[in-house]
Amino acid sequence: MGRTPRAALVASALLAAVLSSGLWGSRESRAAEPLDLTCSAQTPTVPLGGTVTVKAWARSPAGRALRYTWTATAGRIEGRGAVARWSLAELRPGTFAASVTVADGVSVSAECLVRVTVRRDAQPRGMSRETGRFFLVSGQPETAGYGLYSYLLLGAPPSEASRERYLKAIEAYLSLIPDVVSLEEYVPRGELNIFYAPVRGAPAPPVTAQWVVDNYDYARARSVLRILPGSNRDGPYILAAFKPLGGTAAAAAGPYLFQDLSSVPPHLAASWVREFLNQAARERFWEEKKGAQLAQRLRTTVGIMGAGLPEVRKSLVSWITWFR
Repeated sequence: MGRTPRAALVASALLAAVLSSGLWGSRESRAAEPLDLTCSAQTPTVPLGGTVTVKAWARSPAGRALRYTWTATAGRIEGRGAVARWSLAELRPGTFAASVTVADGVSVSAECLVRVTVRRDAQPRGMSRETGRFFLVSGQPETAGYGLYSYLLLGAPPSEASRERYLKAIEAYLSLIPDVVSLEEYVPRGELNIFYAPVRGAPAPPVTAQWVVDNYDYARARSVLRILPGSNRDGPYILAAFKPLGGTAAAAAGPYLFQDLSSVPPHLAASWVREFLNQAARERFWEEKKGAQLAQRLRTTVGIMGAGLPEVRKSLVSWITWFR
């Protein structure tokens, strides 16, 4: 009888060792997962002698500390963590690349590439389009002659669920986009993307996001949204086209880009608006290949910056639609 307990103890010890080894191996396997990484430039083009800020978003599967390494094919890049400043001084016009590698010491390292074009300002800048905001007052028609027409559209007055998202998107609109009138002093109208926000009356500075929500022309926004598929009674939405839409079905002929931010987490609204500005600055931004790149970049950004958002990630592709 004395041998049986000892045999049982030996068997238990062996089983515990096997289980411990298996669990340890499982942890090591999980630790070897690749890092999530995306990156973007503050602007896709810079003038001769210009400098641009580039940024990376990364996440370690186990929440470990991350180490960022920035390199560039030309110019001088100086990075501190996830943000780097890239000087393109003394470079001739052309497109250049910078890369960022991220590691946490355990997971598979990830690399992201970002390209920036140094433009020749003395010549027409066909590959860059600056964006300026403008409050479109009730009864005021859109102005002809701009290179691109964009609209910040709210499908209905805010509900408790949508209010914060409205405010964050409008805050990004106000803070990231200069007034179009000031840009027209230096940039030809045909090279501008005018970004309209319809309101019932002219604002008095300083303009706040709350003022825009309270004075927004929801009826005018509905007149534009009704020409698009779907009910679109929430928002925010971003619509970009090559001619004024004016709320008529005839003006809805493509190509145009429609973005549905009605399910975007409020804290990601500014990132979304910034990526739209970067994309709108590119020539032929509506092409399917470039659209797919934008969708993938936004999908990765949501996956990294968002917490507990599997439904959001699954729906992201349907948030961006190109109509031809």
